[in-house]
Amino acid sequence: MEPEKKLSTKPQFEHSLIVQPLVFCLLVAVIAIIPVRIIGYGYVPMDDANRHAAKVVSGKEWSEILVLRDDVKMDSHPGWHAILNLFYKATNYSTDHLVDISVIFMFVLFSLVPLMLLDRPEVWPMVLLTLIVASPGFIYRLLLGRPYIFTMSVVLVLCFLWPKLRNKKLPYKALVFLTLLIAASTWIHCAWYLLGLPVICFFIAREWRVAILVSFSTIIGIALGASFTGHPYLLLKQNLLHVIRAFGNNDFQHMLVGEFQSSSGDVLMILVVAGMLAWRKMRGTWNPEIIDNPVFILAVLGWALGFVANRFWFDWGMVALVAWMSLEYQDVLQSKIDRLSWRRALLTIGILGTLYIAVTNDSGRRWTQNLSIKYLHLDNPEHAAWLPDPGGIIYSNNMGIFYQTFLKNPHAPWRYVLGFEPIIMPPEDLKIYRNIQREFNHLSAFTPWVKKMKPEDRLIINYTPEKAPKIEGLDWHLVTGNVWIGRLPRDTEEKELEKQDKEKTKVEEEKVKEGVIK
Repeated sequence: MEPEKKLSTKPQFEHSLIVQPLVFCLLVAVIAIIPVRIIGYGYVPMDDANRHAAKVVSGKEWSEILVLRDDVKMDSHPGWHAILNLFYKATNYSTDHLVDISVIFMFVLFSLVPLMLLDRPEVWPMVLLTLIVASPGFIYRLLLGRPYIFTMSVVLVLCFLWPKLRNKKLPYKALVFLTLLIAASTWIHCAWYLLGLPVICFFIAREWRVAILVSFSTIIGIALGASFTGHPYLLLKQNLLHVIRAFGNNDFQHMLVGEFQSSSGDVLMILVVAGMLAWRKMRGTWNPEIIDNPVFILAVLGWALGFVANRFWFDWGMVALVAWMSLEYQDVLQSKIDRLSWRRALLTIGILGTLYIAVTNDSGRRWTQNLSIKYLHLDNPEHAAWLPDPGGIIYSNNMGIFYQTFLKNPHAPWRYVLGFEPIIMPPEDLKIYRNIQREFNHLSAFTPWVKKMKPEDRLIINYTPEKAPKIEGLDWHLVTGNVWIGRLPRDTEEKELEKQDKEKTKVEEEKVKEGVIK
């Protein structure tokens, strides 16, 4: 890429003092307004952002919230929960508002990376606009308010900064900065084991010096980030075992959570890349390094691994691809519009206006579909009468029940057998859940859970509102929408309580006898 020509006349210099900050301010303002506008619809992500906020407000450990397997000993996102907890203590916001803050913060954070590191930051809305058309799922993931977006931001920084590591003089500042980012990613997010993917790509691209430097930076950063938790070995071990078990403990792909299922190949995005390469060839500016570089290789590797799990593509391949696209757009813009020209500001305004409309419109109810959810809430007397008693357990085959109910009831005195990932369930419950999945939620598959239930427990499932689920041994009530709550019949409950009282009395009598004998 040829260096951009600079004009030296005084009027043009004076223009630059206005144009460049104007462009940057416009970009930051609109990027910040986009998630605020979407939240204004009432949008709330329907997965992990809810449980992160609710956990912070609850003040509980996961063992007090979920029924866990014995080897799940610690929180897998300690850094993110520590950050949210600081904000919660400072503001006393509700769970809903903490989710809103998470969505805004993560979207703006990711977008600030290219705005800060590109010579022509106005190409960033061009890239986002391309993604809205070719791969809208990526934009949606940027608005889920989850800590993986921090790791995506770290990868994006690396994609832009790596050429600086080529310098013969050791770039201490860049290396320290990168190491601290990797440490923060390890502390905030749990996917430390995937931070080796960019390193592999540097070796494939034969960037030996950079590969070695990034390797050391990654190893030190992971160790440092894990040490922040106070239990480095446990954190690294638990998160690695988690992903191994998640992929290895199922019979069919549909049993995996959605983002662990395979990608469809994102054909339209591939066509866009092919078009950009053809366009460069037609401009007569082709260079083998356009594709023979670690950033493009990471994009290709992420796309290929996406056929194993979608997250490889969206969280790694696509991040590298948007960095590559940004540099390609920037190369064209630098050759067409001078840095000091007012055309930059006019182009920025036009692109930002189009981007704002494209992202914030509610096509297909993408930002308002959650408004139809009818949440279970202890403050509702009808719901409270059927929700679990203190010490009870909610059995369910739907993770949405956990996300929605925990969000609205962070202080509730019960636990959930199914939370944010099936693999952390006790083996016996996981076996039952996997069988329910194999039977495609056939009602008979719930029987083992019914047999385990105590009077304080509940089975909550989504089922047709017209008739109660035919699961024997439970009384059913349609609480809201299509959500049914089942509990043991009251006479059964009374017998169970009577049985517990007798057992308690018997134990006390035996203790008294033992005391007399002694």
